[in-house]
Amino acid sequence: MGRTLYLTETEKFRCTADGPSIWIDWEKRAGQRVPLRLISRCIIVGNIHLESGLICLLASNNIPIIFTNASGHELAIAVPYNHHLPRYWRDQRVFLETRKNRERFIDWARIKRMVLQLSLLRLLFPERANTFIRDISERDYQELVSSFKPREEAKWKTVKRFIENLFRSLIIESLVEAKLNLDLGIIHRYHNLGLALDFGYVLEPRVDEQGIEFFRDTRGNALLLKQERTWCLTKEGVKEAIQRFEKKREENEDVIANTLDEFFLLMRELRS
Repeated sequence: MGRTLYLTETEKFRCTADGPSIWIDWEKRAGQRVPLRLISRCIIVGNIHLESGLICLLASNNIPIIFTNASGHELAIAVPYNHHLPRYWRDQRVFLETRKNRERFIDWARIKRMVLQLSLLRLLFPERANTFIRDISERDYQELVSSFKPREEAKWKTVKRFIENLFRSLIIESLVEAKLNLDLGIIHRYHNLGLALDFGYVLEPRVDEQGIEFFRDTRGNALLLKQERTWCLTKEGVKEAIQRFEKKREENEDVIANTLDEFFLLMRELRS
């Protein structure tokens, strides 16, 4: 996987398409050219100046684009369009052919999610690591994790939403590369990008980990501000969340790849 192109309003610039590359015209420093071959995904945060041609250029090169804001709300997703159905769309339908097959997928997703939950709890409670080996209920997990959250739930939701968008960019890129139908969800059966939401559900403990690390930093609460009853990340908060995400991006890519491998194994098993 390549790099993530982050376009945020933390600095003033203008972004344009320039042949097989992107030209970033910074306000207070020299311009910068970014070759498209180095980019695998793009995340746009807040209000920035860009040409519509840039969005077309990214989409035509199979680069998904996530639009979000400092409060973490996902505003839009631009994914590459192809009128041909993805390679594995017929195979994916096996999960929806019978109730038993759908339940098999849901059971797998819950177990995979629980494995990641236990891994996080062993990290958070090293002195109790031996107690987090086999299984844990969703209720117990949420109760244990809540002790690491800020007092104001709204702050946690803001940071978690923002990090979820970062993860979603990795998930969508991986599903597109794997030639899967993004809309053919099983848990989120009737949702747009349902399969991406299914994978987001499985990988949510990885999002929790990043959110907890954000607030464990003594500066965590200072990196948010309230605007008209809504908590938003400051410019420094946006940078902090992105930097923490990038430090573990390769590790998270490996987790997504492993999850995809298991998904294909289950799909083939049900089709045999």
